[in-house]
Amino acid sequence: MRNSKVRQRIAAGKLKLRIRDLRNLGVKSEQVLADIGIYSADELRRQGAVRSFAELKRAGASPSLNMLWALAGALEPWPEGTHWREIARGTARLSLLLAVEDLEKAALARQGSERAGRSAE
Repeated sequence: MRNSKVRQRIAAGKLKLRIRDLRNLGVKSEQVLADIGIYSADELRRQGAVRSFAELKRAGASPSLNMLWALAGALEPWPEGTHWREIARGTARLSLLLAVEDLEKAALARQGSERAGRSAE
């Protein structure tokens, strides 16, 4: 992916990356992400690693933290990516974990307020 011609074609929209083309991700990751409605590398990039990981958890896929590291590494820097082990050992690890926790808390709070709204009716 370090080839400048490939990067130029991606930037021009002439080359569409599949999820399996991203670093750290393969066919299995592509299938699991398709189960939650993410079918392309661009969709994954728009959704982001944290939101995609949280959605996988909500869908019952029970992903390991290695999947979070792999997703984050696949997206940064775009499109070359970073090896998942560097993410797992690096400074981004804590911020990723906290972001997932915040997203999950917000989802629980929304569910609680929806239930309270329904019971008041």
